Formats: sequence, structure tokens, C-alpha cells
Amino acid sequence: MEKNIIDYEQTKEKLQDIVKKGTINKEKNLAITKYGLPIEHFTVGKGEKDVVITGATHGSEIITTDFVIKLMEDINPKNNVWSDILKEFKIHFIPILNPEGYLISTSAIRQLIPRQMEQEEVQKICKQYYLAYREDDVNPKTVKRFQKMFENIDYTCIPEKYHDLRESVKNIFEKYPDLPKGCLQMWSSNGNGVDIQANSKYNPQIDKIMANKKIYMKSKRFDNIDISHPGPINCPFDREQGFKTEIETKAITELLEELNEKDKLFLYLNYHSTGGMIYQRPSIPPEELHISDEEQEKNEKINYMLSQAYASRTYKNKSKDEFGMDNRNKTRYLVQTGQMAATCTNDIFRIKYPQDLLIELSAMGGNPIAPYGDLEGNYTNTIKSNLDATKFTLHIGSLLKRMCEEFYNKVHKLEGHNDYELMMWFEQRIFDEFYNKIMNFLGIKDEFGENEEKKKRKCDQPR
Repeated sequence: MEKNIIDYEQTKEKLQDIVKKGTINKEKNLAITKYGLPIEHFTVGKGEKDVVITGATHGSEIITTDFVIKLMEDINPKNNVWSDILKEFKIHFIPILNPEGYLISTSAIRQLIPRQMEQEEVQKICKQYYLAYREDDVNPKTVKRFQKMFENIDYTCIPEKYHDLRESVKNIFEKYPDLPKGCLQMWSSNGNGVDIQANSKYNPQIDKIMANKKIYMKSKRFDNIDISHPGPINCPFDREQGFKTEIETKAITELLEELNEKDKLFLYLNYHSTGGMIYQRPSIPPEELHISDEEQEKNEKINYMLSQAYASRTYKNKSKDEFGMDNRNKTRYLVQTGQMAATCTNDIFRIKYPQDLLIELSAMGGNPIAPYGDLEGNYTNTIKSNLDATKFTLHIGSLLKRMCEEFYNKVHKLEGHNDYELMMWFEQRIFDEFYNKIMNFLGIKDEFGENEEKKKRKCDQPR
């Protein structure tokens, strides 16, 4: 498995190579960004139901694009599982939803980590970044160690061929001199300095920004960044221009809306970078969306079941514990169940559309390069387990959704109270029961299991 960090140009080449193999189709671009970069769109499968998969909503979350590309490369119509999935679904891949941010971030990385650098040295730098990032999380110094590693890198790292984007970044730094040095590598925003995830009209920071209030990030590692104006992370809009939906936000919204209106959208897998966890419903809907309590409740339960199915195949660590037992089950991704108000774009997507999981890939935090600081441990576990989890979730998804109808009816009869934690306990017990039924019904215990050689032999057999 290739583990070297790839930049924007290399990513484009990889996607071209994938299309040349003939399995994945290149579709019309979702959009062209303000500074002329395509939001590329690829599809595979002939099913009646559609699945949408995105990476790099945040430009600096480079492992998400890395993962989506590896998922595209993993697809093999001759494989029994993939064959079934591709008959049932049409899968839409958007490997880089925010190409401007991805180009900015990877251009900065290239100044510190050139293409020809040996993998061992790359890992060493990434581990150093990870450790600096962690210390900055607890040590509220004005100068951040992880930013200091990139302090000598400025807008000139962006290739001259992307002149307009380069000029935009230059202008942002000249207009807002409070932006810290060493923040280009963590550029989550687009070329306007607007964060696509934060670019929601329901974002509670909008009123504060319009009132000319300064707003600093709460986490210690980012507390020197004012998000009330364009910059590397979390700014929802440019106050001087008033709120508007960015091209990137509009592009993914229109794709999801189009598929949903045709009653074709089955699942949206929205990949983010760090945390080793899954965000599903519940998000508390804004009143103006007019979502009924019953509809919201039913959707919550379906999303929870799918999240648990996905999480069942993930692991942050597959080492042995002190008793020599496999450690994977103890390090599954956490499914976030706490209720919260819908404020960002994906919160709204999770409310409006049928099934939606936001998956934070790497257990090692520190965008963009910290996930590469432990290649054999963190990186390999992240990629392999999420490839497995994605394939598994798609393979059982329809059956699981049908079972959710029964699940909903069972749980609904038990309600009549508002004890949310108790209901989550009931849901977990019922999921465990249905999970075992699904595994027995499909007979796929070893298809996705620990024996890689057995899985390979089984999948390669002609049908």
C-alpha cells in the first residue's frame, strides 16, 4: 500500500490512471471553482440506488482524498462483494470537494516534504508535527509549535500556473495581517478563505460576524486564529460581501438534492480527517426545515444502525493486548450519539437526506500530515479498516435499512418518555440482535473478516 503524501498534481494523475482502467467513469465536473479548478465527479455501478462519497471538504484533510482514491482503486467487478454492490448501487465519488483548499495545503506541504523524500524521513517529520500539535492542544502559547514548522512558507508555494488562486491567498494575508505564519498547510477553506463546512446559513457565528465581533477558535491549538474574517479555517463567509453560498457548498448540495428528489439517494458518506469516530444523527433541526418529530426519530434510528454497522469493521489498533488477544474490537470508532443543534452544512444534510454518515478517519489528530506520523500503526489501520467498513456497509445496507423498519416499530412501542440515553441503550441491544441475523443470513462472516488470505481466495473465485 502506497503511503507517501501526494500533492494536487499527483492526485489528478492518479485519478486519470484510475479512469483509464475502465471500471470507473469520469462524469461532468460538479462545478468549476472561483479560481478555475474542477470539482471532479466519478461514478461506478448500474444500480437504481445512489451512494455519494466525498473527500476533502476541508482542503487540509488530505488523508480523506487519499482514502477515497484507494477506495476507487479497490473496486473490482470480479470480486463477489463488489459485484453485488455495483448491481445494487451507482456510486458517486467526489475525491476533492474543495480543490482550492487542497491545492493550497498540499503546496505548503511540498515545501517541507518534497516528492523524492524517503518514506522514513516523511514519517519522522509527520510524527514531529503530531507531537507539536498535541502539545499545542494543552499549552496555550502564542506561538504554536505546529505552525512554527511551516512559518517560512508563504503564498509563493502555490505554483504560478494557479496565478489567480495564488493572488487571492496573497491578498488575504495582506488584508488580515493577524493571520499567523505557518497556517497555509492547515488551509481548510477554499481560495476565498471560506470554510465549506461552516458555510451554512444556520451557523450561529453569522450574527456575531455581522456585528463586527472578533471570534477566536476555542481550541488552544487554534486560539490565535480569528474566524470572523477569511482565513485558513472555520470562517463561514466574507463579512464585506455578505453571506453567500460558496460554489463548493452549492455543488454538493445540488447533487444530493437532485438524487433525493428522484428518490434515488440511499447513502452519503462524508469523509473527514481526524478523530476516529462517526457522526450520525441526531442533529436538532432548525424550525424552518419543518421536519416532523416522527420523521426525525425514524431517520435517527436508521442512521444509528448504519453507523454501528460501519463502526463494527473499523479499528484504530489491531495489536495484541496483554493477554495476547486481538485488540481491534476495543478500538472501534466511536459513534457519536449526543444531541446537538444543526449548524454546519453536514448537520443539515443529515437531517434532510435519507442516510448520512460523517466519518472522521484517523485516530492521530493534526491536519494535514499527522495521520502519516505512524504508517504501520495509524495510517495502515485507518485505510484498511475503513475500506472494509465501507464495503461492508454498502453490502448489507439495504437489508439493514429494511430491518430498521422493524427496529423502529419495536422501539417506538417502548417509548412514551424522553429518556434519550435509555433509548440509545435499547437501540444498541436491538442492533446487536439484527447484526447477528444479518451476518448469519448473508453468510459473510469470513468475507470481511481477519483472515486476509481466505478472503482473497473466496473473493477471487468465479461466480
